[in-house]
Amino acid sequence: MLSDSFARISAVAQDWQEGIAILAGFLLLVGAYLLNARGVRRREAERRRNESRAILAALYGEIVVLREKVSVVARLVADKALRHTDLGEQFIAENMPPTPVLFERLVDKIGVLPSNYVLRIISFYASYEEARGGLRMLAPHNGLSYAATTFLNPAITAVQESEPMLRRMEAEVGAERAPDCDLGEAENVVDMLEKQFRR
Repeated sequence: MLSDSFARISAVAQDWQEGIAILAGFLLLVGAYLLNARGVRRREAERRRNESRAILAALYGEIVVLREKVSVVARLVADKALRHTDLGEQFIAENMPPTPVLFERLVDKIGVLPSNYVLRIISFYASYEEARGGLRMLAPHNGLSYAATTFLNPAITAVQESEPMLRRMEAEVGAERAPDCDLGEAENVVDMLEKQFRR
């Protein structure tokens, strides 16, 4: 009786053997696809992390250089403002902070960066460009002259507001701590000039 049951089960299994093989093959294909998809996602995530780190490292280096340059110019402008010395075209030409290069080239890739960096990076470059424009305006034009705050306010903002971002970038890319920027008397000059304007 037991052998009859076994024989019937064996006969049914032989009838379904092709279907079982197809089902097993299908399940193996699905399993392989899922494992492969997970590996592809992991590799893609790693590629994006590496690209993000590379972009951060490049922008970090440029920001460190640009903020140092703008802080040097801020000290010079503040010194001239304290001595009530006019700024001439030659001074402005010699001390104009350089045009950002890497940001212009990488601007279309900013979106791959973590969101907490994007706004701060764009804010730094906006303040930096405003400072460059403000410095151009300090040269007398047709008898018009602007106050030193036209340059100093955005320069101070560019230097000070980029500080926390730079510290996070250093940790992210493994860079050494960039030196703090010395603004000299720039903040005092801004306070002094703003008090004069309020009178």
